[in-house]
Amino acid sequence: MPFKKVLVGIDFSDISDGIFDSALFFGKLYDAEIHLIHVIEPISPLFQEEGFEPLIQTEEFQVVFEVESILKEEAREKLERYILKGKAEGVNVTSSVEIGNIAETILEISDEKEFDLIVIGSHKKGLLERLILGSVAEKIINKSKISTLVVKGNPVTAINKILCGYDFLPNSIEALEVVKEIARITKSEIHIVHADSDEWFAHLRHIYEKVFEKKLTLLDKIKREISEELSVPVNVEIEKGKPEDILLKFVDQVKPDLVVVGKRKGKDIKRFFLGTTAMRMVENSPVPVLIVRRR
Repeated sequence: MPFKKVLVGIDFSDISDGIFDSALFFGKLYDAEIHLIHVIEPISPLFQEEGFEPLIQTEEFQVVFEVESILKEEAREKLERYILKGKAEGVNVTSSVEIGNIAETILEISDEKEFDLIVIGSHKKGLLERLILGSVAEKIINKSKISTLVVKGNPVTAINKILCGYDFLPNSIEALEVVKEIARITKSEIHIVHADSDEWFAHLRHIYEKVFEKKLTLLDKIKREISEELSVPVNVEIEKGKPEDILLKFVDQVKPDLVVVGKRKGKDIKRFFLGTTAMRMVENSPVPVLIVRRR
């Protein structure tokens, strides 16, 4: 399923142009509609809660309303530049400005309007802040029901090499299908990487060796089928180790324009302590990461 409706979070930081340019690339790639959203966090959370009205003067409500109106108008004017750039590139770009929690608002709109892809940037934050609050990107990645492109490093303005993390499970099969869709259009070189982390049952050596040989056979079949179907270079790598470590190693070696991984749903407590391969890639990859999750 191609990405036909793209939701883009714009915060007017120094990476906003790269975020938009990446979304624009996918907009042209899939002939998609792009909707830009800028979310203004409430000036004071108190004004968003019910039951506090008796404690707040009418004049204070008016001041907050006026300030928010000014901020929204300024944001609309800034977004217009991106709309005009999209129009010049032949892509339909619309925008909206909302007041609320940034991550929750983006997620609500992605659900309500049935978008196919969210495009956001990743800002570096201190460890303590990330542990306590989490970043906007992390909240969106963990809660989104759809795929998310996290822009970091250079924006995605051309794709010549794609690196795909593959573990034979449904989420990575879906990720590989997206890689094939992109490569079909861009004629990109595909690098499929499998991190073999099954040595936990290495005491059953004969079973482990059979599983490993089966993986090699399946990966070779995947390579041949994609090469024949798309007529693009396909490389397959299998190496023992933790998935995020192996993927990051090959990101450094291959220097892809885009990393694509699937994401499984996980228990919150497990995610808190262990994290996921997708989140580790977002945190540490020097290039944009597309996290594939089908509705």
